[in-house]
Amino acid sequence: MNSRRPPPATVPSPTRRRLATLPLALAALSPWTRLLAAQPGKPLRKVRVGMLDSLSEAPALIAYEQGYFREEGLDVEFVSFSNTADMVAPLSARQLDVASGAPTLALFNGALRGLPFKLVADKGRNSPGHGFNALVVRKDLVDSGRVKSIGDIKGMKVATPSRHSPMELQLDMALRTAGLGLNDVALEQLAFPSMIAALTNKAVDAALMIEPLVTVIVQRQIGARLLGFDQTSPDFQIAGIIYGPSLTQADSDVGRKWMAAYVRGIRAYLDSLDGRAPRDVTEHALSRHIAAFKNQELLKKVVYPGFDPDGYLNLQTIKDSMAWYAGLGLLKTQPRLSELVDYRYLDSALDRLGRKGPRQGVN
Repeated sequence: MNSRRPPPATVPSPTRRRLATLPLALAALSPWTRLLAAQPGKPLRKVRVGMLDSLSEAPALIAYEQGYFREEGLDVEFVSFSNTADMVAPLSARQLDVASGAPTLALFNGALRGLPFKLVADKGRNSPGHGFNALVVRKDLVDSGRVKSIGDIKGMKVATPSRHSPMELQLDMALRTAGLGLNDVALEQLAFPSMIAALTNKAVDAALMIEPLVTVIVQRQIGARLLGFDQTSPDFQIAGIIYGPSLTQADSDVGRKWMAAYVRGIRAYLDSLDGRAPRDVTEHALSRHIAAFKNQELLKKVVYPGFDPDGYLNLQTIKDSMAWYAGLGLLKTQPRLSELVDYRYLDSALDRLGRKGPRQGVN
């Protein structure tokens, strides 16, 4: 079971959690894995990982539960944060080694300022059938026939988690399919929990939501999923794994080992969703470590994010995001992808594990 301790003085407000380790059945491991695991007496290297308590944490949590990190000689500790911005200070101070972040304006500006952070791997995308991000509309508007498609929300009030977020870009792309744009709706910034109340009270007509809240709203008959953004912005990069300076400037060997375990976690996650492995591999990992997912019945109904089986990022959607911010006048200079992305760790892992698809580069 998880044990919780107050954060040390050096780490600000987020809850610091030490995750329990499950024993490994070494006999079931592959020969090279057994060799890595059988190093008694050798101390494990601590790696602190910031997480957002999202469904997209599943691959890393699976890697933890299945013992992949320990097989690499790593003692992984997860630290919960409410948003990526709160990870920046501890990441810069090397109190965190790994974080996660969406392709946001803050990330792009950080690259332009030379912050020593690098996007190194996929952490969730809206691949076909995996519309983790969705547009939810009030149920009464759908039931009455007032809203049948994206074009029908023209002039309506739409809740957004933050202004100029990737969610708004995805809404913009969806509206364009109907010849509309963001100026054709009234955006109102609300935190995700407040969106549920606003839809219930009819204070807003629609909301940009993520799972599992989309499923919760539908179950409570507050709203209906009008569309998943996998339909209108397929394979959009929701988030990426970020390495901080403790790995990019110091211990690249740990970065390679962490990545090998993580890619194995991605593949185990995809196998569990596609029926090649038990579904409870994913459900167990999420329910053990994230309070919001203790209800495993809910986990059976949500729409999970997609991942590239080799862990590569969808760089085109990151370019599209930068161009969108530039078009709004919010990004004066677009950073080069090489200033944002570093595939050295991923390529090292794939050289060991084998690739499912072609090698990809940063260009």
